[in-house]
Amino acid sequence: MVNTKKDYYKILGVSRNATIKEIKEAYRRLVIKYHPDISRKKETGEMLKEVNEAYTVLSNPKLREEYDKNYKIEINNNGNGKNEEEFSIKKVIDSIKKTVKVAIMELQRIIDEAKLDRNIAKLSNEELLQRVAFSENEFVKIAALNIIKMRKKRSTIPYLLQILQSDSTPEKIKQKIKETLRELGYYNI
Repeated sequence: MVNTKKDYYKILGVSRNATIKEIKEAYRRLVIKYHPDISRKKETGEMLKEVNEAYTVLSNPKLREEYDKNYKIEINNNGNGKNEEEFSIKKVIDSIKKTVKVAIMELQRIIDEAKLDRNIAKLSNEELLQRVAFSENEFVKIAALNIIKMRKKRSTIPYLLQILQSDSTPEKIKQKIKETLRELGYYNI
């Protein structure tokens, strides 16, 4: 019976679907690396022993088949499949990192919008209408419309209608302008 506690593929540094040729090449490379005449590290003897054990099993088709079958059973039954566990943990960590990154970006956007709203609130109605008409920044346009809506200045209606009819106004902004016009009491749109 082969030892399924060790990951022979990992020891040799080959994939699970490695060919015999790839296994032999990896074995030769590692034997040279861990040979006592070349490497003076004290763990060299133990590593060479593991490399030989891995090669013996993986280079023999019957032993390899038995090992593969039993290794999978061992992983499923005893939870010793550190590779699979490490992969799952890494996936969870990566997912958390992405979520945190998205949350930070969203928080920064909200902070930027709040700063923008404070600055835009200081502008006159004419300046707000200019922002709606000419700004390249969608958030600036929306913030300006929100201030106009909040001030309830009906004198801005003709200008908003002009901006609404412009072909260069994006559809999302047109919707916000319509919403603002309704808030100002203009329903003929």
